[in-house]
Amino acid sequence: MNEQIKPLFVATAPFAERPRHAGKSRRLLARLSSLSATAIDKIEWFGVTIQKIANTLRFEQFWKERIARDQRVTIVPTFNKSTGKHPIWNIALNWVNANSSSGTLLELGTNNGGSLKYFVDHLPRTFRLVGFDCFEGLPESWDGLPAGSIKGFGGPVELWADDPQKRREIVANLERGIGFPPPPQPNVNIESGLFSESVTRYLSKNGWPDDLRLIHFDADLYISTRPILDTICGPLKYRYIILFDEFYSANHEFKAWREFVDLYRFSDWRVLSASEDGSQVLIEMNVHASLG
Repeated sequence: MNEQIKPLFVATAPFAERPRHAGKSRRLLARLSSLSATAIDKIEWFGVTIQKIANTLRFEQFWKERIARDQRVTIVPTFNKSTGKHPIWNIALNWVNANSSSGTLLELGTNNGGSLKYFVDHLPRTFRLVGFDCFEGLPESWDGLPAGSIKGFGGPVELWADDPQKRREIVANLERGIGFPPPPQPNVNIESGLFSESVTRYLSKNGWPDDLRLIHFDADLYISTRPILDTICGPLKYRYIILFDEFYSANHEFKAWREFVDLYRFSDWRVLSASEDGSQVLIEMNVHASLG
């Protein structure tokens, strides 16, 4: 029988109906607690707007320092219906094919699977591609779009584009709440769920990638981009590339990148390509290192 352990002493303070703020500024702000929820929302909106202005100005500095001063950077057209995003995708794929014959590609934000299908079609089958998505749209609002936007079909249906009948069947099943099957490409894997769940699951099974060639960020949101930069990219010391799809989103992908670089004091990187409007940016990491 276990020996009974006496409860530990707990120091207590008088019951408080309001927090006893230690800082003077907090105590002063607490006097505004009677403001309505609408008024507080407006204060928050103002703060986010001011931050966006600051980050937009930082983006201009980024362009001047990392693109305008480097004549090696390839500028591609802003996204349009005729060329889509193929120009910068092709630059990324050319880099991968020129530097390696195998390896891993990770895509954060697969949605309907269009970009993942393009990548797998233009790489040897010796490459492994992993797509991550919750397939439920944006988990929170982003640049004017409400949560739940950009849901698509609810699965990476474009992976079945070569089999239109199967694609239609999968779309119909998704509309009825039936999940999608494994991709038809044997070297493609889909990890469903929020990144906090799916990326953790992937890393627990596979460990940190030792042969990463490309990581494609189409996550849009700051909360989806920054943790992946810290978790996956932070520890990697070999050469690979990162493709951002919404880099010009000042409070999201760009903010996540800037904070990541500052946190890790990371300087061994360069821009390989950027779209005219700065939405897509391709970055080579650990430029002076060897491949994994």
